[in-house]
Amino acid sequence: MKKRLIGILLCGALALSMVACGSKEGTKKEEAKTEETTKGNSGEATDKKYGLDMDSIVVAISSGYEPFCFDKDNELQGYDVDMWKEFEERTGIKVKWERADFSGLLGLLDSGKADVVAAQLTPTPEREEKYAFTEPETYYGSVIVVSNDNTDIKSADDLAGKTIGVGAGNEMQQDIEAMYPNGEVKFEIYQSATLENMLKDVEMGRIDGMLAQDIQAYMAIEKSGVKCKVVTPAFESSCGALAVKKDNTELLDGLNAFIKEIKEDGTLKAISEKWIGADVSVESK
Repeated sequence: MKKRLIGILLCGALALSMVACGSKEGTKKEEAKTEETTKGNSGEATDKKYGLDMDSIVVAISSGYEPFCFDKDNELQGYDVDMWKEFEERTGIKVKWERADFSGLLGLLDSGKADVVAAQLTPTPEREEKYAFTEPETYYGSVIVVSNDNTDIKSADDLAGKTIGVGAGNEMQQDIEAMYPNGEVKFEIYQSATLENMLKDVEMGRIDGMLAQDIQAYMAIEKSGVKCKVVTPAFESSCGALAVKKDNTELLDGLNAFIKEIKEDGTLKAISEKWIGADVSVESK
């Protein structure tokens, strides 16, 4: 009886010992798991979305260019705006807007008041000397707009002796100047006018025509109801991209990764079809 009691006590002690060991082992595993989770949620995390380590980003824009960026119902709307909302949602990085006229946007980048310019900028050789550009977010054509009763201008070859309106800083002016190196075309530079204002001047005969992106031109004509038309085909094919400082490779790489992702998963196509009615995120074939 005594031996049996001792055996029971020994078995009990062994069981308690095993439970204790298991408890310690479990505690160690839980501690390790907690430490791992804590590291994953701390500022030491290495899985920053697109490799971007920033709490906010300042985006320079020019509001007044429907369908890309414009004010409606007291808020910014458009293709570019939706794209940046998607960026904010995917990264958790707060997007802050910095507004300026188109001609002053790159100056905001130079002064450090903005991290990136989002205004469908074309990466011209002159711009690329000073700034870095992402992969294109849009593709479009450069066109001439004239009044409905204009029969003189049928293409870019008919602009000699004409007065053509263009937004300040618009690269389309350089394209036409290259075609007319002797200054045969006079340009009316619009510093801050909307496309609708410029179209009205075309309709009223104050200028013979104007230069614009085909996407914006068609939509502005339809919206404003002016008696103007787009001269086809486009005299130049181009694209729009985001601009950052030349040495900001981290931001450039991150934005390229973002654009690549939203192109591949169809998000940018959906945004394009929402605002433009067609997919301009890919180059037409």
